[in-house]
Amino acid sequence: MTMEISALKSIEQTNRNQWNHVVETAPHGTLFHRYEWLQAVEDGTDREPRHLVASKKGNPVGVFPNVITSIGPVKRLDSLYPGFGGPLAITDEETVLETFLEVVPELCDGRTLFNRIRTYDQAAIRNHALFREFGYEIDVKWCRVALDLTQGWESLLEGMDRTRRRGIKRGHDQSLEISEEPVTVRSLSQFYEDYEAVMTRADLPVLSHTFFIALRHLANRLKLFAIDIDGVRRGWMLCYCDEEQSTLHYAYSGVRSEHFEYHASELLHEHAIQWGIEHGFETYDLLRTPPDFRDGLFNFKTQFGGQTVPLLSWERGVPKPALPALKLARTIAAR
Repeated sequence: MTMEISALKSIEQTNRNQWNHVVETAPHGTLFHRYEWLQAVEDGTDREPRHLVASKKGNPVGVFPNVITSIGPVKRLDSLYPGFGGPLAITDEETVLETFLEVVPELCDGRTLFNRIRTYDQAAIRNHALFREFGYEIDVKWCRVALDLTQGWESLLEGMDRTRRRGIKRGHDQSLEISEEPVTVRSLSQFYEDYEAVMTRADLPVLSHTFFIALRHLANRLKLFAIDIDGVRRGWMLCYCDEEQSTLHYAYSGVRSEHFEYHASELLHEHAIQWGIEHGFETYDLLRTPPDFRDGLFNFKTQFGGQTVPLLSWERGVPKPALPALKLARTIAAR
């Protein structure tokens, strides 16, 4: 049966239900593959979509979300940022993936000289041999910290570093209230003010206000928790509900440094973990951090216990010599 490949310059060029059916059916589909997430990235960032769809008799059997990003003066066909990607197939997996990878060079024109596949699920390692056959090289620049919620709260608390346990205990010596805020333009804008301050202080890239407003496309897949201590708002936390992977993702913090003394971060994480347990999620994911024990963010997240999981990515030059040139430029820049 003939395999048809379509290249989309907007997620709106495909049927929402058909696209999401592939994501929900494929074993490694995630929230970040969903139509609604791609719509938020498209509406809320300047990324140029270059999604691929594989179909048989007009029915999608595979999807491969991508966007164009910049690396200095050149561009890259990239898995999603924000978010993660990688190809998915629900039938004839080898044929679908090979066809996607054969089409990639057609999406790389002009100054677009590279393709990077950034995956969330470590099980994507099963694709490594195939990716390598098409000239991809594997890399690990980030990791994530995942807590097994099936253990229950008491077991998770016991497995935390004493610094985190002490923070939670001391936090409960105050008068506090944690609420689940409705996800509206107003609440997302209020959260964004604190998020922006947090990221700026940490000297980290700040996503646009437009992106956070566009997250409304995800509807009930967002959870916005706020903490009040002694009647004063001391911070927020935004989480994603990844039902495809039975995972509650801690996504962004809105706890400013002046509220650290109230242990607002630890209390929000405690609440989110317990909420995840109560609602049947199997994993609480603190998302990405540099895989470096000397890094403050890595240490903060790993102190909650859990498993440190490498985030795998594969990169390919189009044409092939472009990748060594990029690596040389990175080495020179690092020096």
